Amino acid sequence: MPTGIQHLLNVGSESLVNSRLGIEITGHNISNAQTPGFSRQRTEMEPNNPATYGSLVLGQGAKVARIARAHNAYLEDALRRETQNHGRAEAFEHNMSRLQGYFNPDLTATIRSRMDTFFNSLRDFASMPEEPATRINLLENANSLTRTFNTTHSSIENLQSDITQELAVTCEIASQKLKEVANLNREILAMQMGDETRPHDLEDRRDLALAELSELMDIQVYKDDRGLFTVRGAGGMLLVEGIFNAELRIDFASEDKNPQIVCTDFGNSKTTPVGNKFRLGKIAGMLDVRDKYAQQVRNGLNEIALKFGSKFNEIHRLGFGRGEFSEMSGRDFFEGLNNPELEPAQQLSVSNLIQQDPNAIAAAVSAATPGDNVIANELIRILNEPMFSNGTATTSMFYDNFVASLGSATMTAKNELKAATVVKANVQTQKEQISGVSLDEEAANMLKYQHLFTASSKIITAADEMFKTLLDLKR
Repeated sequence: MPTGIQHLLNVGSESLVNSRLGIEITGHNISNAQTPGFSRQRTEMEPNNPATYGSLVLGQGAKVARIARAHNAYLEDALRRETQNHGRAEAFEHNMSRLQGYFNPDLTATIRSRMDTFFNSLRDFASMPEEPATRINLLENANSLTRTFNTTHSSIENLQSDITQELAVTCEIASQKLKEVANLNREILAMQMGDETRPHDLEDRRDLALAELSELMDIQVYKDDRGLFTVRGAGGMLLVEGIFNAELRIDFASEDKNPQIVCTDFGNSKTTPVGNKFRLGKIAGMLDVRDKYAQQVRNGLNEIALKFGSKFNEIHRLGFGRGEFSEMSGRDFFEGLNNPELEPAQQLSVSNLIQQDPNAIAAAVSAATPGDNVIANELIRILNEPMFSNGTATTSMFYDNFVASLGSATMTAKNELKAATVVKANVQTQKEQISGVSLDEEAANMLKYQHLFTASSKIITAADEMFKTLLDLKR
């Protein structure tokens, strides 16, 4: 019950405390203006319960009801979704651009350009099969073609290996973020005291960890009745529940050509392959390029090397060469197509016999017939033979088709990245408008609380003077 001057002192002193808290919260906001993920905080005041004084009902000042966090859960969820889209688009575009670069038509050392040069030299050879110069030129261009097959295959294989190593690092980072979310769940559970008193700074750190995790992979976040987050990943895999978390890693011990991602359970006792479940985030973008597009191109190169080399050998074995080889047939032009431990494009090369003596190159259909170029002309016709896509595409057409598909997919990836960047930036701006710290606004709040503190102190000063007056009356 209010009791005169004592009541006035209580109201003034509590107002001083409120003003001090307001200044502290304002200072906290200002000091964290550049802290990533920080949400602006504010004091929310409410009047104390009134009390009766005789026939009157008097107010008893104000109190700080809570420290509120400027935060919109729906925008936070939307930002996580757009971050996942952006992460996937960014990783996909980056790696697709690297892959497409190996087939850039502006380069002079692509398989297509080497193939054209090889067949031009084969035409020269067919015109003058007895000339040593045309044989040497054909051999050199054949070597250039096989080396280009080898280096292009190696580049794609290295790209896939690089992506695998990057995936391993990304899985390690994702596991750290999952552990961080679980630890923050534990700290929040220990510090919170109901909905009115919550550790907002820890909640900001948890949201930031989830945002960074969203850049890496697709996640769904659920909040339980204790305010703790449960996190599920692609395909519903449980990643965080309360204070427990799973881990992601690359299974290098598997025999897969491209090692897959596995998820360990909370007790680290069981692992589950999850590589084919990712749909969003950087992990999904990298897996798409490594396991789909790069592998398709790699398979295409192997198919070209195997079918083209085998068909070329099949016809070449029927022919006869020059000099000591003029009465000998049955020689392969290319070798390295039948080693089960290596892929055709990886090991394709000109046979050692032809490397040692270009006279072993077959041009004639019968023995000891100088100037005979029947086999040479048959070899030229291979370029226009439909050996691919169920007999509907020639070597050049097949190569051009998958390179065109690769270029189209890369262009689509660039457009998707631009769109994802714009959408994510828009949602980020909306979030910052609610949660971000405005230094101008905080400066105004500082002045407001300073004036409030001064006015509150004058209430106490007035009450003190009234006490003195009363004491003087007694004297």
